[in-house]
Amino acid sequence: MTKPTEAKKKSAGGGRWTTPLLGAAALGTALMITAAPAAADEISDLQAENAALKSQIEALARDLQRLRDEVYQNQQAVEAVQAKAGSDKPAITSGQENTQLSISGHINRMVMYADSGDEGRWFQADNDESSSRLRFVGSTKLDEEWSAGTNLEVQFESNSSGDVTIDQNTAVGTNSFTERKLELYFASKRLGKLSLGQGDAASNGITELDLSKTGVIASADSKSLGNSLEFHRTGTRGTGSGTTVGQVFDNLDGLSRDDRIRYDTPTFAGAKLSTSWVDGGEYDIALRYGREFDGTQVSLGLAYWDASPTGQKDGYGGSLSFKLPFGTSLTGAYGEEDLEAAGRKDEQFWYAKLGQELDLTPLGATAFSLDYMASDDQNASGNDGTGYGIAGVQFIDEMGTEIYGTIRWFDVDLPGIATDDITLGAIGARVKF
Repeated sequence: MTKPTEAKKKSAGGGRWTTPLLGAAALGTALMITAAPAAADEISDLQAENAALKSQIEALARDLQRLRDEVYQNQQAVEAVQAKAGSDKPAITSGQENTQLSISGHINRMVMYADSGDEGRWFQADNDESSSRLRFVGSTKLDEEWSAGTNLEVQFESNSSGDVTIDQNTAVGTNSFTERKLELYFASKRLGKLSLGQGDAASNGITELDLSKTGVIASADSKSLGNSLEFHRTGTRGTGSGTTVGQVFDNLDGLSRDDRIRYDTPTFAGAKLSTSWVDGGEYDIALRYGREFDGTQVSLGLAYWDASPTGQKDGYGGSLSFKLPFGTSLTGAYGEEDLEAAGRKDEQFWYAKLGQELDLTPLGATAFSLDYMASDDQNASGNDGTGYGIAGVQFIDEMGTEIYGTIRWFDVDLPGIATDDITLGAIGARVKF
């Protein structure tokens, strides 16, 4: 028989393990009950973050698609421009399928001041050195050998610098288009070029070859700036001498522009021969040469012309200009005409210019020049003249623009008449299109 005390002891011994197990279970249950709300909160936060990230990704996707659309549209625009630029059909057409038409020209305006010694005046003028003009040039090709073309060029001068006078009351000129060129041509690479209509005679421009880059405001034809200005008698205010700048300083430049037939040979080693027969019986012949040797540019022209069908007026002249690799240029010109009239001496003209081209600005070249001219027996025997001037031109290449300025002096020696010098200055611009 087991003693009660021993049974109790055994029972008490088993209780030592039961109590701790029950406590651990209770603690675990309590921890699980406590942790359940915390896990739920974390899940909720993650779900919110996922939703925000998803919204951002969708927004980025929309932005990406928008950028793709813009890139596509821009590419389409670029391709359209490229297709237009490369199209065989120009924006301006001639009306003939195989003919190309180009339109160009320029406006050339300036402010000019002229002083005759006792009177002076300011002018708003068109620069007659290179008058404002508009041209239409058409060209077509039969094959690699033969081509044909047309040239229609007109000028429109309001208050031309070659027409202004000190005592004028209003702007001079007709303020309407006047013809410069109206011609057609046929050309062969092997046989040369034949031109018909109003245009340059072969000798035109033969004393004006010039590499100085200041020709827009200073050339052998510098009388264009004051052609009609009259020399005044010394000591008699406002009294003219009857002689103008243009009558004494003609640069004897051949037969100018006229209705003519002209032939030009192909260019051989830089040289080309030209000849023309002008309506009325005048004719001329000219040689031009232009080459570059190790950076040095050379331009040469010589011509003979008969300016009268009866042989009463013929002349010859030429010019030479060269520019060194560092931009310095030298130019010279000479012209002479024999009037074949009793008691008249041959008319003569000399011209010399020193020029310098510099790269002072990324806008374009900057050019300066100093020139001198002289004449003998023009308009009447015994008329002698000297003139000189300084000029500067700034090119703005991206705008097709030249901004220029000049100061010029004219002095004349007339038989039996004392006269004052004529001084003029001008600033202006030529804008091409």
